[in-house]
Amino acid sequence: MTFSSTPPDGVPVAHRPVPLIVDTDLGDDIDDTWALAMLLERPEVDLRLIVTAADDTATKARLAAKMLEAVGRTDVPIGIGVPTSREPINQGRWLGDYRLDGYRGTVCEDGVE
Repeated sequence: MTFSSTPPDGVPVAHRPVPLIVDTDLGDDIDDTWALAMLLERPEVDLRLIVTAADDTATKARLAAKMLEAVGRTDVPIGIGVPTSREPINQGRWLGDYRLDGYRGTVCEDGVE
């Protein structure tokens, strides 16, 4: 019996994108915003879901949605995590009057589920 690292579809396992769920507190420090921006352009990553975490998770979901729309990636669903406060986020000015109900992708109200 022989084993091959190339499955029937012809794409070697080592060359397949890695499925990834990002749980992020973006919107305050710039680190998560930069990380998300970089992940969205990486062909070796198959971004399956973004879940917002900590503080005002609904506003953070708006930020994620606006970012995804800006780069044409509304194929990535967004899950709203459990809010822990309603403190404004540092990157809130960029949102302007952007609303989640206008997002063309999928938004899961219960991101934990």
